[in-house]
Amino acid sequence: MATEKETTAPIPSVAPDGEQSSALARTDSIPAFEETYKQFGKMRVMTMPELMETRFPLRPAVIEGLLPAGTYLLAGAPKIGKSFLVLQMAYRVSMGEPFLGFPSRQGTVLYLALEDTCERLQKRLSQMTDSDSPKLKLSVISETLEEDLTERLRLFLLHEADTVLIVIDTLQRIRGKTPDSGSYAADYETVEKLKEISDLYGIALLLVHHTRKEGAEDIFNTISGTNGLMGAADGALILYKDKRTASDAVLEVVGRDQPQLRLHLRFAAAHLCWELLEAETEPYRDPPCPLFEFLSRLVNEENPSWNGTATELAQCLSKMDNSQGVTPNWVVRTLNARQDTLLRKYNIRYVAHRTREGKSLSLRWDGVR
Repeated sequence: MATEKETTAPIPSVAPDGEQSSALARTDSIPAFEETYKQFGKMRVMTMPELMETRFPLRPAVIEGLLPAGTYLLAGAPKIGKSFLVLQMAYRVSMGEPFLGFPSRQGTVLYLALEDTCERLQKRLSQMTDSDSPKLKLSVISETLEEDLTERLRLFLLHEADTVLIVIDTLQRIRGKTPDSGSYAADYETVEKLKEISDLYGIALLLVHHTRKEGAEDIFNTISGTNGLMGAADGALILYKDKRTASDAVLEVVGRDQPQLRLHLRFAAAHLCWELLEAETEPYRDPPCPLFEFLSRLVNEENPSWNGTATELAQCLSKMDNSQGVTPNWVVRTLNARQDTLLRKYNIRYVAHRTREGKSLSLRWDGVR
């Protein structure tokens, strides 16, 4: 019989003094239980079954289909409208409103507008909207990475626990001056330091940056600096126009956790907002999952919870659908790998925990997201 053993990767703990208890352990990729891996120096090696049996913390997208959790670059020519775009994004996410037609997950947003003034932000927001958002936090000054910006961001995230997005406008303002600035290694390290924050806390971190004047066959090769920036980042968005004076623009999106998108936008000067004209690439759609279709009949508003073992869940599925070959291992693998889809599409939250009798699965209907 397939095993029901499952390990849960830990959420980072906080020491009494407010500092992280470990030095930026990558909770998105490495379970911390000694029985799940063998250690060779810094390497922590696990088998494929051990990996598949591990349930990692949920990292839902901040903007569904457009901005997953992780660290991303938003690049474009100077004065093309990047700051308007990210301010609009920050506001919409803080209100839980769609951004360019894509659903957003509401939470606190920190916007570091390091090339702006408070007066300019006030004027832009008053023209952009009539409603204030208490979850939108703004600053026009910050430390650089050399001045321990990452520590300040950690303190903010500990204070504002519901933060989902940090926007740094611009990347150059926080880089500081290093002897090897401009090298591949320096560019990679710059983004990697910030990526450790997004990985540790499961948020999206967006770095506004510039593009070069020189063209390139691949639009993403126009990002200023070396390929180290793209190499370390989880993805990138590039905003560009055919003519600088045009009100229309294209937003290209590429990332590790999403398909490539090309969005045609138009700038509405009256409200200082970008509007979506057309999505040239169809947004990603989750493939059908027979297990989740079954679970939506098992757990819903009328029956809001289910508790049991993977074996019991597999037996229940076999009885309801006359399915053959359904194993507890397949159930656990599917739940672990696609729990974000189960919550986003079916409003069902999956939790696994150990009891004296063994491991138990809990499924709970979450209602409206």
